Amino acid sequence: MSDQVNYSIGVDIGGSKMLAILFDIEKKEPVADYKLATPRESLETFLVMLWALIDPLVERAKKEGATLARIGIGVPGILDQPTALNIDGRISRCPNLEILNDVALGKLVAEKYSVPALLDNDANCFLRAEMALGAGQKSAHAVGLTLGTGIGGAIAVRREIFQGAHGSAGELGHMIVDVVEGQPHTLEEIYQDLTQHNPLSVAEEAYAGDTLAMKIYQEVGRFIGIALANAVNVVDTEIIILGGSAMKSSDLFMRAVKKNLKEEIISPKLKKIRVVPGKLEQAGAVGAALLN
Repeated sequence: MSDQVNYSIGVDIGGSKMLAILFDIEKKEPVADYKLATPRESLETFLVMLWALIDPLVERAKKEGATLARIGIGVPGILDQPTALNIDGRISRCPNLEILNDVALGKLVAEKYSVPALLDNDANCFLRAEMALGAGQKSAHAVGLTLGTGIGGAIAVRREIFQGAHGSAGELGHMIVDVVEGQPHTLEEIYQDLTQHNPLSVAEEAYAGDTLAMKIYQEVGRFIGIALANAVNVVDTEIIILGGSAMKSSDLFMRAVKKNLKEEIISPKLKKIRVVPGKLEQAGAVGAALLN
């Protein structure tokens, strides 16, 4: 008779798509995955699609006679409290998916599947996975930045995700990096304005030789570098790990990121900080599956 297999499910909710994985807790590896578009029109439609995403993985765990220990969910927003205190898994604010504002998503998932449901910010999940199994395995302190539909950030201190007093630490996308005509602008605002809320389209134009599109990505890189330098100056980290769908176009902006990062870092020792892409293809979902 074989030993009992223990699985968890990790869900990565993005602005355009949702990914769920069935994760072997002992082997620390995904055994199945499922992907669907993210509904944006209503909470009811979103939940229908979320159940359609999770159901096949629950059924597979049952067919294999495995124990489903928990479901972890990474959300692109701010939680009401850190996971340990957030009994209902309530989301305070979800800027790029407003149908989830003030929704107790953890409670809904736990009631649906009769297993514990844990939530965390999606960028925290990305960095948690990279620290455990990816680019940050040999580092104690790290900053993570995800670039996709929006910008997410996370901080790891002594290999633990730093949540802050209310679970909202690490929001690097909302760091003010410029002032135009007396008005402060965050990295997220500048990123969205420069790419016109469609970074993939701008990247395609840049690769086609469009000079303006190439300059836009140089500006994107400049402001990302400034934001990361601010984070490094505050937390004195040893590595920066970048992820998200926009990293497929990283050659358009990485040189500008590193140049401006180096210029704005105060400590001479930190000017040689490593800036690396994440190693895990499904890092957000893996990090959610690792929640406990």
